[in-house]
Amino acid sequence: MMTVIAATPSPPTLYNLVSSCQQHNTNGSVTFGCLAMDYSPEITSLTWKKDGQLITTGVKKYPSVRNKKGTYTLSSQLTITESEGACSNISCEVRHSGSDKSIGMKCPRPVNTPNVLLTVSFRDKITRQKFATVVCSIIDFRPKSIAVKWLKNGQPMGSGIVTSPPCEVNGNFSVSSQLTVSAREWFSKAVYTCQVTHQEVTQSRHITASDPSLCTDASVTLLPPPIEQVLLEATVTLTCVISNAPYGVNVSWSEAKKPLKSEIAEQPGADTESVVSKLNISTQAWLSGAVFDCVVSHQDLPTPLRNSMRKKTDPNPREPSVSVLLPSAEDASAQRFVSLSCLVRGFSPREIFVKWTVNDKPVNPGNYKNTEVMAENGNSSFFMYSLLSIAAEEWASGASYSCVVGHEAIPLKIINRTVDKSSATTERIWTEDNEDDNGNIWTTASTFITLFFLSMSYSAAVTLVKIE
Repeated sequence: MMTVIAATPSPPTLYNLVSSCQQHNTNGSVTFGCLAMDYSPEITSLTWKKDGQLITTGVKKYPSVRNKKGTYTLSSQLTITESEGACSNISCEVRHSGSDKSIGMKCPRPVNTPNVLLTVSFRDKITRQKFATVVCSIIDFRPKSIAVKWLKNGQPMGSGIVTSPPCEVNGNFSVSSQLTVSAREWFSKAVYTCQVTHQEVTQSRHITASDPSLCTDASVTLLPPPIEQVLLEATVTLTCVISNAPYGVNVSWSEAKKPLKSEIAEQPGADTESVVSKLNISTQAWLSGAVFDCVVSHQDLPTPLRNSMRKKTDPNPREPSVSVLLPSAEDASAQRFVSLSCLVRGFSPREIFVKWTVNDKPVNPGNYKNTEVMAENGNSSFFMYSLLSIAAEEWASGASYSCVVGHEAIPLKIINRTVDKSSATTERIWTEDNEDDNGNIWTTASTFITLFFLSMSYSAAVTLVKIE
């Protein structure tokens, strides 16, 4: 049961939700959001301005919501085209009880600019295999969108190129692009260029047959086990990736200098520039914080290559709170598709998984979208949310949908929040009973985040900015 408490008069707190300038809708527009919270009585007006002038087109205003504390929340959305100067001097202004407040819409810079590395096969390997493979490694960038081109003597190339999809690790993305040319072409000493464009900034790396990088040393990267495997399975898999590896390297694993596994690794046919070695260990051994080493040796390497990995421990783990926002009755009756939004917040460490089930069966991952894990509360905890799109008739049928969250601080490792059509007859938000005031703020904010997420077609990088 929801109990409404009469609130004393209080001014609104304003938040903005700003999409990255470089991540816009396909129609060339950018969407901004304005959220006014914890105010009483009702707001007199909420308006948008550009360079001090009132904006009347592209504005959506959502109904105010009264929460359990007796205060109100109001949200509005502005969509503006790039030709109108979407990232310059946009503000949201609120009038309340005769006083005015405003908050500006800022265009954030990219969080991480990619590092671009260019490597090529060993000379003897090129001669033996009759072709050269050049690998362009683009690592540690965010947001996800990136473009990779290859040039030969300054002219675009259209064949012999394989580029992997972006791979996410700890909130950042990496891409590998591989160019294969014949040994005859390579030794003609043409200049090959890997050109990377990210957030409208272009980097170029060049290489020729005479480059010293022909003898580039191999590099070793260790990948931890997936968090879902750690939480749900008795064994986990550690992965050692050796890039630019000479043919027939020896890969050995050890734990605290105790040998575990040794093998002569062969390059897979699809990628002649990398070797992957996997080690299966007990989940208990991984959780203990033991150090695992991957050592790579070969006669062409001056010294063995080594990399170490261990599970990082969090001195103050925090269990996530989980809230599910239900579709309104109006949306369920008027739309072909409805959305469920699952807000997961207040957790630490950041490793977590979120997925959905329907009637206890897994939902196709293509039907929902998870955001990146983002920091909150001065980086001491994290939050994320997931948006599930379902057909309106499936929702009306009474099917049960569950947001399934896995995290190491949860006593049973998994939390389920299950809702169906009947849940909407009581409250729009299904949350856990012991939500604190800050949790109520985020639960309310998730309403607008969901609307904003839908309007951006999943492409916006969301930043929260607050003014008092």
